[in-house]
Amino acid sequence: MTRKSAPLVLAVLFSLGIGVLPSRAANIMKSATADGLRIELHVMPAEPFYTADQVRANPALEGMLIVGGEKPLAPDAQPHPNCHLIVHVFEAQTGKALTDAKVIMKYQPVEEGKLQGIATQVPVVIMQVIGKGSETTHYGNNVVLPHGTYAVTVVANGKKAVFHINVP
Repeated sequence: MTRKSAPLVLAVLFSLGIGVLPSRAANIMKSATADGLRIELHVMPAEPFYTADQVRANPALEGMLIVGGEKPLAPDAQPHPNCHLIVHVFEAQTGKALTDAKVIMKYQPVEEGKLQGIATQVPVVIMQVIGKGSETTHYGNNVVLPHGTYAVTVVANGKKAVFHINVP
């Protein structure tokens, strides 16, 4: 499939009632400061997750090392998640990553500047980039985000930040 034919293929699949989402999401990064914390929101393509035992058995794995938290949503789960929705939490003054933050995340569609429907709670996984260590600790999960505009609310250690994103 070429880049030019991809939209046509997706349009045909949707018209046939086959709800296929593109597997790659755009990279989005937004940052906010909330009472001594810098919270960075990232939206990227869905990522694979691995346990420490899986990484020890195969050190060449790439993706996310599960450190704790909720159950991760695998990229091949139904429905297929298209985005890795995560936050990094840093001390604002030092830039040091917080490896033990208490994080709550939810997202809600926005149309014409108004929140629509009910917010979707994100089961927060605590993770690190495989082989990169605790300075890459971040929080979130793979999610299904159809194209559109969203408000993403993050509460980290009781400090709240709201991000507005547009998923192409």
